[in-house]
Amino acid sequence: MTYDLVTGQRTFYLGLSGVSPNPNNVIHDVIFRDSGGNDIKCSYFRINALVDATVANSGAWAAELSGIPHTGDMLTDSLSSVSNTVATSGICGIGGAMGPIGSIPHEWHGSNGQVCTGIKLQVMSEGPWFIGITYGNLFPLNTIRTTNSLVYDAGV
Repeated sequence: MTYDLVTGQRTFYLGLSGVSPNPNNVIHDVIFRDSGGNDIKCSYFRINALVDATVANSGAWAAELSGIPHTGDMLTDSLSSVSNTVATSGICGIGGAMGPIGSIPHEWHGSNGQVCTGIKLQVMSEGPWFIGITYGNLFPLNTIRTTNSLVYDAGV
């Protein structure tokens, strides 16, 4: 867990790894939980992904939002968000490519109070993959609370 009193950031981290021999049929359900094991609603998540250095080709991943109403999804409509063919429809979420050196972090931030409860993660890779997920809440913080410790506490 990380606290950042300048931006009002409270985040948690989860690391995942695996091998996806048939990636279009494997969807990992990631539920956002705090360090006490309680389900939480999050306004933010960031994903870093890479494949094992021994893998000849790169891979790809997609994260569909859970807990936000939307039409069509990976499970009920079999939308293939990570495949080698052009999809007829997209998913509500984010995605990216991954290689053996690492990847550019990809972020989602809810707008107007929008929160999600987790993600459905689909990975396509010819070998082992590793994904780090940072999730939590970002909110504006009153900076007066951090500059005058005699009157205000820093809060959490």
